[in-house]
Amino acid sequence: MFVGDRVVVRYRLAPGAPADWRDAAGATLSDVTGVIVNSGDPLVLDTAAVPVELITSVRLLPYRAVRNNEIRDVALRAIDAAESDEVLGWRVRAGATLVDSAVPRNSAVPAIMGARLDSTTVAALQQWYASRGLRAVVELPERLVSGGTAVGAAVGGEFHRLVRVADDGTETDIVTVAADDLTRGTSLRADGFRLHHRVAYRDLGD
Repeated sequence: MFVGDRVVVRYRLAPGAPADWRDAAGATLSDVTGVIVNSGDPLVLDTAAVPVELITSVRLLPYRAVRNNEIRDVALRAIDAAESDEVLGWRVRAGATLVDSAVPRNSAVPAIMGARLDSTTVAALQQWYASRGLRAVVELPERLVSGGTAVGAAVGGEFHRLVRVADDGTETDIVTVAADDLTRGTSLRADGFRLHHRVAYRDLGD
């Protein structure tokens, strides 16, 4: 969790907890949504403060509500590659500029609504990358590919795709960073970047 991230915090209703906004009789759990102001104890959001011992889960959210087509658009613009093409609904890329060594750069990203990873698509992606001496790695922005994380092997852990947000709400520069890179993640957020969506990568094998 980073200062500046928007989250949903679920917590036990006990002394010291924020009041249950539902005011439901007999409730033992509640939740609050807000932006992290201080990640210590208590966890301070711009809407409430929650003692850490009462927290049962924290779910990370995009800094604003984003539609699937917005996620796809940002994902397609996130990496510049010398070569790109489309294969069965996927944008395949090779010769991409290396920005962060932890982030797979020559990856395929879903280019259309309904992009799939069935056996035919996997074979076609493998063939395209193999012909260039590369492993077939797919990028899976959250929500875009149903069942995608069941295919192939994970490459790294979770990644965060950030956009720089101006005071007027304009989104510019796009950066992808490992979720567990606390130093870079903190620095980028302090520089005005906010989470747009989460990303996972899968190696489809040979």
